[in-house]
Amino acid sequence: MVQDIFNEFAKFSQVRAMAVGGSRAVKRNDEFSDYDVYVYVTETIPTRERLDILEPHCRSMVMDNHYREHEDVCIMDDGIELNIIYREMDGFLEGIARVAEQYEPLDGCTTGMWHSLLTGRIAYDKGGFLAAAKEKYTIPYPQQLKDNIISHHMNLIKYGIPSFMVQMEKAMKRKDMVNINQCTNRFLNSYFDIVFALNEKLHPGEKRLMQICMEECKILPVNFELNIRLLLNSMFKDPAASAVVAVIVTELEKVVGQALA
Repeated sequence: MVQDIFNEFAKFSQVRAMAVGGSRAVKRNDEFSDYDVYVYVTETIPTRERLDILEPHCRSMVMDNHYREHEDVCIMDDGIELNIIYREMDGFLEGIARVAEQYEPLDGCTTGMWHSLLTGRIAYDKGGFLAAAKEKYTIPYPQQLKDNIISHHMNLIKYGIPSFMVQMEKAMKRKDMVNINQCTNRFLNSYFDIVFALNEKLHPGEKRLMQICMEECKILPVNFELNIRLLLNSMFKDPAASAVVAVIVTELEKVVGQALA
C-alpha cells in the first residue's frame, strides 16, 4: 500500500526524492509504530492532487498539518498511521548546513534533521540528489558543533537568566502543574541535546530517548536513568523534586568536564 503511494507521488514534477524515516528506517519499529514518509519537493503539491492519491488507500486523513513540519496525517485501510512529511529540498539542506558546516546550535534536537537525512531509507531519488546529500553529510561529528551545543544548552539549563533550573523550582513551589510540565520538557530537550553531543551522535528525535542513550551512548551521567525517572515520577507531587534537577545537572556537568578536559 505504501509502495503504491510512492509510485503515485513519484509522478509529480515537484517531487525530487522520497524516503522512509522514523523507527522503521532504523529497525526500531514495534506494533505501535506508524510510517513516516519524507517527500522532498521543489514546491508545494496542491492539496487536491495529494488527496486524490491518498483517498483510495486511507480511511481518514488530516491534510496540511503544520504542527511540526508540513504533513498529511492518514490512517490507511489496514489501520496503520501514515505521516507524509513534505520538505522543500533546498531549505531543508540549508538548515543542515547551518548545523553541520556553520556549527549552529538549536534550542532542542539540534542534529535531528541531519539524523533524519542520514537514516532515511531512500525510496525514490530523481537524479540521485538525495543520495548525494547523504554522502556529503556522512562526516565525523564536528568538534566545534559539539562545543557550541554544550555551551548553548548549559547556559539555558543553569547559567542563563532565567535558567531552566530556576524556572522549574518556581513552578514546583507554586504547584503549577502545567508550568512544571512545560519547564521540564524544555529542560529535558536541552539535557538530551547535550548528552548526544557529548557522545558525538546525531539526535534521533523525540521517542525512546532514554533507551537509545543507554544502548548507544558511552558517556552518560551517573544514575542517568534513575535520576530522570525520579524527576518525572515526583515533579508534580513534591516541591523538593527540584533537588533531583540539581543532582541531574551536577552529574551532567561532571561528564561534560571529563569529556572536554
